[in-house]
Amino acid sequence: MGQTRYRPQRAVPVFRNQAQDMSTRRSIFLCIAATAIFSSCNDTRLDPNESSSSSAADQYFTVAVESIGELFAVSKGAELQPATRRPISSITPTQTFDKLSLIIVTYGSPAKVVYKTTIDDWSDPSNQASIPWSTDEGQGRYTTLRLAGDSRMEEGQSYMAYAIGYQTGSYDNYEPFAGVAIGDTYNKTEVASVKGGDVAEEIFAGAEIFFVQDGKILSKRSEEADTEQGLIVLRRQVAGTFGYFTRIPAKVGSDEVAKLRLVTTRSNRTVIFGGFRGKDDPFDFLKDNVINGMDERSDFDASLAGSSRKDAFSVYEIALNRWFPGNTADPRLPLDYNGDGYLDKEDDNWQTDTEMYPSGSISLPQGTVFGDRFLIATAMGREDVEAGRPTFQLQLLDAEEEVIRYWNVTLRHADPDADADRTWVSLPDGTEGRTEISSLENVDTESCFSIVRNRLYTMGEKSLSQNYGEDRPIDLSGANELVLDEHHEWQLLNSIIFNR
Repeated sequence: MGQTRYRPQRAVPVFRNQAQDMSTRRSIFLCIAATAIFSSCNDTRLDPNESSSSSAADQYFTVAVESIGELFAVSKGAELQPATRRPISSITPTQTFDKLSLIIVTYGSPAKVVYKTTIDDWSDPSNQASIPWSTDEGQGRYTTLRLAGDSRMEEGQSYMAYAIGYQTGSYDNYEPFAGVAIGDTYNKTEVASVKGGDVAEEIFAGAEIFFVQDGKILSKRSEEADTEQGLIVLRRQVAGTFGYFTRIPAKVGSDEVAKLRLVTTRSNRTVIFGGFRGKDDPFDFLKDNVINGMDERSDFDASLAGSSRKDAFSVYEIALNRWFPGNTADPRLPLDYNGDGYLDKEDDNWQTDTEMYPSGSISLPQGTVFGDRFLIATAMGREDVEAGRPTFQLQLLDAEEEVIRYWNVTLRHADPDADADRTWVSLPDGTEGRTEISSLENVDTESCFSIVRNRLYTMGEKSLSQNYGEDRPIDLSGANELVLDEHHEWQLLNSIIFNR
């Protein structure tokens, strides 16, 4: 497929085959179409209080954000911190980002910007900037946009629409399509980067090729597919991981345990919004196993067990004194309240770490601890495998932050295509050049494996219904091996877990 200069391309549901994908795409659109109530909202968005009997000259298309793994309800008065803090999720169609920016460009070279808009308060249900949708295949929020008058697309022309859903202030105050105006030539690829000690936050992106036929905006999924009413679907652009534990040893030998820490040996700073389209079909956006991170970090802030230097990055730390407080002899350490040698449900001093999980934002049974983080996709190569370098290592630390016990975490695949080659997204000429999409050999082993976007990596299970009896935190009292489960697209059956 010829490549254009104005990628990124597309983030839509990734399914195992074209027939299944087409069926799912139709179900998403039919659900949206059945619940949408059209109106005129000055220029673009449709007001839910108005009829769909707008002028026949107006054009419509739908923007949907699909998100499995949603924010658990926050009790009244609770404050999330930072603004995009996302602890464990339920499966309600609630999203936490506040802005969705979109541009439409002519599909050609040069790519001319013909339309631009930003939807504010996307996740705020009070103003209905977006509306919940749900099908058997997924759920999320959507809105329908109207193009009227001079904003209408031309008959017989092809266009590309790009959209990014983001939280104000995240990724070093990233603003999509900054400085781009209608009439400009768009010849860059959007990227978002974290700075300094900041961490990745959840962010969504998507794209679609639009056609105009008989005055209507249409789109299709492959060269063989039929056209359908215009729909662009945004998907999560980062990965995530969490750990859910209980029965933590209070001591390892004579050393008292102060923290649990998960570290990784590779970390990227930048998310590339691209790498969704296939090379053999210009309409195929179904790229899977995608690694879309770049700008590898070298500012190590942690060490692997036995290392004499900094050679790892902290993913999350669980300060046990915040979950089991009351140790007056050394406040840096947790208090094993009943003195049985383990931090668990038998300790009546247990509480949730409200600094990390503000009141009402998470529901956990007594005696458990939890840690989580979004991750930018990273690639592990053959040299990492040969060096025996683990992707993740879980560590028990003492009060001086020395590693006193560790586990190299092994991966258990849940995805039937897990052994497939990776799709690697890069920008060899920088953001002003075009995205390059290539195939990367999958050299993953049990402990050395790449992190791909829109995938959840979990230790332990947390019930989406928040019923404690369905939870499966990992018992660390006798764990000789720790297994990380891999959930493609956050697709869990009857359990859902999530992070910030």
